[in-house]
Formats: sequence, C-alpha cells, structure tokens
Amino acid sequence: MYILGELGYVMPLHINPQHIISFYFVGLEKSFSAASGRLCVTEPAIHQQIKALELQFGVKLVYVKKKRACLTKTGEKLFTYAEEFFNKAAMIENFLKSYALTNLHLAIASSLLMHLMPVIDKFKESQPDVQVTIQEGPSMILGEELIDLKHDICLIGSFNRFERLRILRIPEVEEMVFVVSPQHPLAKVTTLTWEDVARWPLVIQREGSMARAILDQNFTARGLRPSIGTEVGNPELIKGLVRENRGIALMFLPSVRDDLASGRLTMIPLADGPIKLDIDVLMNRELTMSPIAEVFLKVMKEYFHYNP
Repeated sequence: MYILGELGYVMPLHINPQHIISFYFVGLEKSFSAASGRLCVTEPAIHQQIKALELQFGVKLVYVKKKRACLTKTGEKLFTYAEEFFNKAAMIENFLKSYALTNLHLAIASSLLMHLMPVIDKFKESQPDVQVTIQEGPSMILGEELIDLKHDICLIGSFNRFERLRILRIPEVEEMVFVVSPQHPLAKVTTLTWEDVARWPLVIQREGSMARAILDQNFTARGLRPSIGTEVGNPELIKGLVRENRGIALMFLPSVRDDLASGRLTMIPLADGPIKLDIDVLMNRELTMSPIAEVFLKVMKEYFHYNP
C-alpha cells in the first residue's frame, strides 16, 4: 500500500490492513474469541495478527485481564484510527457492491443502436433502478475500449477481430440493405448486383465500422474496386446524404424503415440474396460479469429468441 508524503511523492505503507481490522474488533468486543467470531477466522489467527502488529512497531496494544482483552493507552489511541479505518473500508465496499448492482455501461455500434433500443427499454422496465450508460461508435473502436475495461458489454455486428474478448454470437438478428434516393437511377432497378454497387459512388462509414467491414469483404471477395463518394461516421448523416442523392449506402434495416415507409428512400434487393447480420456480444475475459450485466444478457436472449 502507498500514501502521499508531505513532499507530494508516494510513500509505501508497511502496515497490514487486516491487522488493523482484527485489532479494531478485539478492541470493540473486548474479546479475542468474539473478534474471531465476527471476522470468521480462528482465535489463534487473531492473536498472531495483533502480536505481529505490536512487534512491527514496537508497541504494546492489547493485554488480557480476567479473560478480557484490554487496550493499553497506545491501543486506546489507535482504536480511534482503527474505527475510522474500518468505517471507511466499509463505505468503499458498499460503494463497489452497489455500483455493480445499479450501473450498466453498454457500448453499441452506431448502426445497431436503433435496433437494440427495444432491448434496452425492456431491460429498463425490469430494472428501473439501474443507470444505463450507452456509448455508440465504430465497432473496432468500441471493441478496443472494452479491452481497456471502459465498458461492461459491447454489442456489434459479427467482426471476428477480437480474440482477446469473450464473444456470444446471436445469429441472423436482422438485415442490412442498400438504399438510394427515389431520384437515383438505381431506384428503378428490381435487383442489384455487387458489380452494380461498385459502379456508383458510395456514402460509406469510416474504417472500423461494421458496415464498412461488410462492404470491404464483399468487394474484395469479388475482385471489385468500389467508388467511394463520401465517408462519414454517423448513420443519420449517411441517410441524409443518400436522401440528397449523393450516393448509395448499405444501412441496417431498422435504421431506415421510417424513410422507406415515407418514400424518402428506396431499398434495392441484392440479386445474391439478403445480407443477414449476426450480433456479437463482447465481454472482457478479465472481468467476471456483474449480476446486472447477466440480467441484460438474459433480456437480450429472450428478445431475439436465442436458445443455443
């Protein structure tokens, strides 16, 4: 342990906190056996800890008189500090326990946020006292942040780039579709090939996003070089640019349903068939999942009828 010295630098603490806790309960109970019961350790262990504390600092803290544990004058002064130390430690423990039960930090790929909001709302209904914090962004960045312990759970499209994380894959949750403005020449075609897509300017998400990875994989597999018109990071900006007839975009279907229903965008089916999307639930291997995170995962599995 360390403490900040008078000159501002960190000095190591040589005292054993458990020795102070044992001393506090001996002084509180006036009994080694009672302290042993409160701490759920053996009475000889309590004696050894008090003796070690006394020998370490060359002071006498406790003596036994008529089978009672009595404090010396030094022990009485130390007891005040020990009581404060125990109360602060209890406050820290209560904070950590309650924080894990009342806070959930989610990282969600920007393209998935609208689709996953019903899951989050359902979770909030079942856990009204839990504070849910949501960070959205590109899948690759969110996964790296999870490795750095900045989130509890990360929800992205299937990415296959995070060997250091635990992955639960929920298969074929939703569909990604190509959309254009109703004024775009492609709005009149009945089906779309990847060769067609490569001929027209794309409004595309930046590197590290799920949609970008899907496009790159399909173009590379077919030996195609796409025409990238605009790169942006926000799905709402992408929709706006497509509505302005700036290009064609691959979007998550729930994100564009309202625009399709109102006629502001047009969807063009792929000749190869739909792009079905898996969702990866990423968890850090170094952390034990909190009870609240377990509840969220259960709600998500139920919502998507996932039963492996």
